[in-house]
Amino acid sequence: MRSLLLSSIAVLVLSSGAFAASEPDSSTLTEREQAMQEQIRALQAQLRAANQTIANLQNQSGTSAGSTALASDPAAASGPGTAPGAAPASTSVTQAGTAVPVAGESAAQAVAAYSEARVLAAEQEQFHTPTSISLLGPKELELGGVEDVTRLQYLVPNLRFGQTGHEAQQAMRGARTNSTGAESSPVVAVYEDGINIATTTEQMNSWLDVQRVDVLRGPQITSFGQQAYAGAVSVVSNKPTFEGFNGYAELENGLPDKTRWRMAMNIPTSDTLSFRLAGLSDTKHGLIDNNYISGDADDMNDRAMQVMKASVLWQPSDVFSVLFWSRYLDENGNGSAPWGYQQVGAYVEGELQPGNQFAGAGSAPDGGPWTVDRNMIGTAEFENWLNTVDLNWDMGFASLQWLFNYTAFHGKQTYDNDYTNLGEVNTTAFAGWKTAQTGWSNEVRLTSNGDSDLTWLAAMYQSNRDADWKYLQDDNGKFSQPTWDTNGTYNTKTSAVYGQLTYAITDRFRTTGGLRWNDEKKTTRTGVKGSWDDLLWKAALEYDVDENIMSYLSISTGYRAGGNNTATGVNPTWAPEKLTAYELGMKSLWADDTVRLNASLWWNEFKDVQSQSFLVLPYPGSPEATEYTGNGGPLSASGVDAEIQWNPAENWDLSANIAYTHARFGNYTAASYAGLPDISGHSEGDMLNFDGWSPALSPDWVVGLRAAYTFYFKDWGSLTPYAQTTYAGAYYINDINLPGLEQGSQYRTDLRIMWQSPKESFNLQFYYLNFSDEATLNGSRVYNPAANPDITTLQANWDIPNTYGVIFNYTF
Repeated sequence: MRSLLLSSIAVLVLSSGAFAASEPDSSTLTEREQAMQEQIRALQAQLRAANQTIANLQNQSGTSAGSTALASDPAAASGPGTAPGAAPASTSVTQAGTAVPVAGESAAQAVAAYSEARVLAAEQEQFHTPTSISLLGPKELELGGVEDVTRLQYLVPNLRFGQTGHEAQQAMRGARTNSTGAESSPVVAVYEDGINIATTTEQMNSWLDVQRVDVLRGPQITSFGQQAYAGAVSVVSNKPTFEGFNGYAELENGLPDKTRWRMAMNIPTSDTLSFRLAGLSDTKHGLIDNNYISGDADDMNDRAMQVMKASVLWQPSDVFSVLFWSRYLDENGNGSAPWGYQQVGAYVEGELQPGNQFAGAGSAPDGGPWTVDRNMIGTAEFENWLNTVDLNWDMGFASLQWLFNYTAFHGKQTYDNDYTNLGEVNTTAFAGWKTAQTGWSNEVRLTSNGDSDLTWLAAMYQSNRDADWKYLQDDNGKFSQPTWDTNGTYNTKTSAVYGQLTYAITDRFRTTGGLRWNDEKKTTRTGVKGSWDDLLWKAALEYDVDENIMSYLSISTGYRAGGNNTATGVNPTWAPEKLTAYELGMKSLWADDTVRLNASLWWNEFKDVQSQSFLVLPYPGSPEATEYTGNGGPLSASGVDAEIQWNPAENWDLSANIAYTHARFGNYTAASYAGLPDISGHSEGDMLNFDGWSPALSPDWVVGLRAAYTFYFKDWGSLTPYAQTTYAGAYYINDINLPGLEQGSQYRTDLRIMWQSPKESFNLQFYYLNFSDEATLNGSRVYNPAANPDITTLQANWDIPNTYGVIFNYTF
């Protein structure tokens, strides 16, 4: 319960440059925090003594070494120079399949208490991090049903999830992702164990063997190798540990015909070498019923996915370790159309008409958000392979970390592009896209050690990514690149040098400064090259009002690189988009540490915000709208983020997150569309002025409430009912604020009940997600279709309907 109370403090020491393996700088700790460190050291000593006792018993009884598993200190096991955002892996204790008692408790319970203490220490250390961070630990992820990025918006303030087909379009504090695919530049970056997940397609991957997820709000220029423009999602995996074979296995069965299993095993082979293997399989029928064929074969948003991950940790000494991990994902299904699966309406001569307004005569209308009628079965095929080396060396005065990654990604999406049950099933000039991408990244970080008032970080980063991306045509079931498409490879190279200093002026007052030089080079498929660089900076002041209240003021900058358009008849280039972010925040404990309140006031100023247009242009042979990018103009956003967690008693866990956002465009212009009405104050000839409109996915108010109560039954374990509800005010799913693109205010409620065995080895859950079956628009494309270029059609994506199921978990 204690870790739930403190879960909103992240375990990232990103802004203070304290990634060393040493204990927190004692000069910045209060007496209460130093006492906590002493308690942790005492608990470590108890666990080491218990480990020795078990070893002695083994020797006396002749038990084989492989039959007993006691987790070592997870922090020590992860090496002296843990990766950015890394934390102790979750562990368990067993002996020949039976829990080993430690101090009157089961081994699993003892190690859980120890891990909780380690997390508490890390959270206390992060009390002096001058940025808004939300930490979701194992319990929050489990109760929240988090399997990928799609559900974080219900647990984290001011993070919203949007989607077009199999592309993630997250938004944060007024910034929104409006470009997708191989050339995308997500405004909210996603990292897996410090490695950037480069594209919006890959950001939709399911997660495996996750220890925790940290969400950082605001530009992150010294936190990761690849900068995060508006914020970051950092996924931290479980790492191998040394002393003991342990793991878990989980099986889920739910609607619609969903079967999902996952497992993980920790396999130490010596005192210096340990392996961890994890696997995931997820199969389900489509959430979107297609009425064209009877049965499930043509339903959309189905899935057949397998993920495997292997990690190897070699630690020959206390000051040196090498971690290698490799993750492979393979996913197949019918998909849901690349940029939204439903034409919800169109503007015809200034009037909004519902449904597909370029459908052929006699076509069957869609039956609702999750019921369609398509005569072509689409495909969604993805393959993703990540390989990473993470080397850590404690050199005494500083800790060195080297992160190298190689990634390969292949994807293919096809769909029925007239969105009807008519037309040729296997012949169309535009059927989707296909890509083959490879890339590598290289990062070196040097972080100061010791108890000095001055701590520092110095780092360099490089990445290179090639994307062979092409459109597809379908000729009698054979897919190929059409003649009107451009051949060639899209390439992006990034180089960066960055550093940070933190100085403790007094015991209560600290200052932090950081710089980053970032250079990005792009080559289009036609061979056009461009280069953009900038010097980014951050500054922060921290002041401890007392030992329970820390306040901070920070200013930081960020940017999205420019680029080149390849379409004829449009602007050839676009400029970088720049952000200056201001934040005034507080992190605090109240009521004998039973209440934690984190709150921040923030203000973002954007310049040259990048716009996207989809128009039918004089582009020879193109059968569809042409996409191109420009610079619309300024955007201002401000608001409040708050997280509160309250444990009024041991059984209770109550929490809330609140976000207020006021985001409005200034004098921002982009190309207008045929068929739109004459909008007073916004229509300017062939241009559209967005002044006063809200950016996509930016509701004014979002309030999330969560409550859990645990009933303890002594010999029968515990039972925990859990309820989670989120209110979101009305918002637009596109930067164009017109009827048809607005999602009204709504409540979304998820329910869960969990039984845990007395020894905490067995866990049984029942869940019901989207209890009221709310239909939520979460993504759109606005364009002039080639089939009728005189109208503006609204192509949309809907969030999933209600689902329910049962999960069984066994920890060994």
